[in-house]
Amino acid sequence: MGEHIEQWLASLPVGEPVALDGETVYLHPRHDGTELGCYLLRNFNQAQLEDAARAGFQSARDYAAGLAVDESAHALVLNRWLPGARDWTDVAAPLEELLNQVGLWRALLAPTRVRRDDSATQEEQRVRARFAGGLR
Repeated sequence: MGEHIEQWLASLPVGEPVALDGETVYLHPRHDGTELGCYLLRNFNQAQLEDAARAGFQSARDYAAGLAVDESAHALVLNRWLPGARDWTDVAAPLEELLNQVGLWRALLAPTRVRRDDSATQEEQRVRARFAGGLR
């Protein structure tokens, strides 16, 4: 890690949310380590929670971070426990991994777009026309 990055990480507040690369991350130290996390969804609904939980099982197998609910912020978070870590300089590599994983979660949790009828394929248009009596 470069000296400038290390100095920048050392300047970040511990125990407070930090805006980083368009995400809100946090570091909550405890006596034997620290929780590194990122807010995925604030004010989520039950359907979003269920969708995330279904996908979360596979994600937990592939990554070190997992899903949790921060009840005080009513937010779905992606977090990871780091034994022995005390501040941001201790978590540089896990932070990068977490942000990469958050990118995947953002894509997974994005609302699906409904295709408009005017973007139907030629095959769909032909079938619709046949049902409407337009093709013989």
